[in-house]
Amino acid sequence: MIDYPEYYERCKVKYSADNKISRDASKEEAFYRDPVRQYDLSSISESYNTAVKSLAQKVKYDLDNDIDVKDDGIMPKHYNIWKFSSEIDTICNILVPKLEEDMFLCNLYVDKIYIYRTSPVEERTSSYIWHYDNNPNEVVKTLIYLSDVKDDRNSPYEYFVNPEGSGILGKSTRTGGSVWYVPANNSRVNKEVDSLMSQDKGYSTKKVFGPQGTTCSFVNNAVHRANPVIEGYRDVINIRVKTTLEPVEKFADPRWTSGFETSGVVDRNPENAWNKLV
Repeated sequence: MIDYPEYYERCKVKYSADNKISRDASKEEAFYRDPVRQYDLSSISESYNTAVKSLAQKVKYDLDNDIDVKDDGIMPKHYNIWKFSSEIDTICNILVPKLEEDMFLCNLYVDKIYIYRTSPVEERTSSYIWHYDNNPNEVVKTLIYLSDVKDDRNSPYEYFVNPEGSGILGKSTRTGGSVWYVPANNSRVNKEVDSLMSQDKGYSTKKVFGPQGTTCSFVNNAVHRANPVIEGYRDVINIRVKTTLEPVEKFADPRWTSGFETSGVVDRNPENAWNKLV
């Protein structure tokens, strides 16, 4: 069984050959060097703004009225993403090609979509403490705000940065092939972040603020956390993509895209892409 880095390399080779484009070493290196990126997709297509607004209204209604929602005490989570299939299709049709061209340089498909609301928790735990997801580095999530996040009171996404201002990757213990085991402390790294922050060597954090539709993509092992809501609410859709050799029929589809109903751990074999799941 090959690992994710090797499979990703194969995907990039095939993508450049199929699309008759030269490989750009600087872009390929930037994938890991610049693992957290904000995208202004509102300027690309008005349909993106319309889809986000429509999705936001529907999601707010369901979360406000406890429809298709489960609250585990950490955050209310939506368990029926396909009732929003029209909005999801529009968003993915704009977002995923952008990630293919600017970040991955290969074909992608959507394997996970999470819709949820952060909460005013009294004690930080789970996603509210510093962590990384511990899937292979070649897995990327995109967080789209469905509500305005104007300041610290509105639960901004926050990530840990090095002295150069770039996101920092945690060490994945799941890379595929022979490397696949549980990480120390379940990839929670509060102590490590606190230690580096206390050394006065330039380490810091960045928070993502912005209006409804603000879009931030990040390598899933970028060290990050959610912040508790202090005022108002924060609804999001989180779209996760994976590399694939073969162009997908449709970016997000119930045949290969799931939500909270299944585990977030990716398949150990990267070759089990969308076309193997049909």
